[in-house]
Amino acid sequence: MPAESLTFSCPHCQTRLTVRMALAGVTGPCPNCRGTITAPPAPDEGMDQEKAADPQPEQVAPPVEQPVEAVEVTAEVLEENSGEPLPAGSPRIRPEPRSLPDRPQIIPIPVRRSTMDQQLKRGGGPLFHESGRRPYRLANALLPAAFLTLAAGIVGTLVYFYAPGSPGQLMKDASKPLVVQYPPKGTPPTPRPIEIPPPPLPAPDAEPESTPPVARSSRGGGSTPAIAANEMLESFLRAKDAASRTGHVEPPATEAELAATLLGHELPEVARIVPDLPLDHPEEQLTEFPYRIAFFSEDSPGTEFAVLVRQRGSQPPRVFLPAFLDLVGGRLAAFTSKPNQDAPARFHVYLEPIDDCYEKEVPGADRKFTFKLMASPVGKETARAYAANVSRLRQLVENPDYPIRWGMRRMAIVTVQWNHREDPARPYLELLEINAPDWNP
Repeated sequence: MPAESLTFSCPHCQTRLTVRMALAGVTGPCPNCRGTITAPPAPDEGMDQEKAADPQPEQVAPPVEQPVEAVEVTAEVLEENSGEPLPAGSPRIRPEPRSLPDRPQIIPIPVRRSTMDQQLKRGGGPLFHESGRRPYRLANALLPAAFLTLAAGIVGTLVYFYAPGSPGQLMKDASKPLVVQYPPKGTPPTPRPIEIPPPPLPAPDAEPESTPPVARSSRGGGSTPAIAANEMLESFLRAKDAASRTGHVEPPATEAELAATLLGHELPEVARIVPDLPLDHPEEQLTEFPYRIAFFSEDSPGTEFAVLVRQRGSQPPRVFLPAFLDLVGGRLAAFTSKPNQDAPARFHVYLEPIDDCYEKEVPGADRKFTFKLMASPVGKETARAYAANVSRLRQLVENPDYPIRWGMRRMAIVTVQWNHREDPARPYLELLEINAPDWNP
């Protein structure tokens, strides 16, 4: 500390003050607490400077917990706090920096725009287009239109699929099996006639070339092949035993061979017969008449079976026996109903390939695709057979010139077998070969 200064404490706030020796004995306000203080007199010559600067023992204030920063008192501070001018010649001293009381933080008031603001005037600021119109007005107009369009689409979908008599309900009802109320057991069946609608007649002004092959040819007795096929099918279904059916089947079979099948006795009562479009093969002089027949049977209520009637040249029509025994006779259903160790078997079916395997319990399902084996072109499948994606069967189905395509149901002759090799615990029905894409190999 320089020898020309005095250090003492304020008796009010205990702030340590430092003044020059020239201010010894001067009275003025404390720069910290504004209390009146008097600087101590100058010490006598020869007295130790530190001893003269310390106050008397009885005047020493108790020590404070935290030291207060020393402040240097200047003549300007004393003059400003006392309000009276100091004597002329008093030395001017610079005050030491002191801490000011903390002031509360002032939160700025947010700017509020008024209608006189240039940015809020119509077309006067960057918030608007140069034309003066508000932005996104087109988008705001399209939102209600999009909502109405979406609502109309949802309502239309619900009406299409769930409204009574809608196309969705009609398709759903058509895929359901026919529910038939059977009479009590022991009641003799009531015979009813088989109603087969005749083929449509050609228009009077139609040319002979546009007439279907079935309608333009007459083979014996003045009746068309379609009428002859209907009459033969009705007689075949109403026959009582195998002897009555020997002349109604193709290829020919003996009475003993027919008696070993369901044709050896009376067939169940027919529920309905639906004829399909005839298929004409002029190069073979062959005409095929496909039918869908449903029987009143507790084993398969409402199930339709495909029955084919063939007429070759001028011969009378006959029922195609192998397909009848495979489908109506139950040979396909018996072979595919449960796994067996039988040799591969050939069946007449309606075939539909599906480009995937959805049954995960089939071994290697991710490497296979599916074939639906059906008893008629409508209704549920009788069984499902599977084949590998790397097999020749997939190449056939993907060939654009091959008649059997993905998702299409078509007559076919196939060879199937139960596969026990891949996983003996999970055997599956494997389609080994498509022998023919129709029933006329």
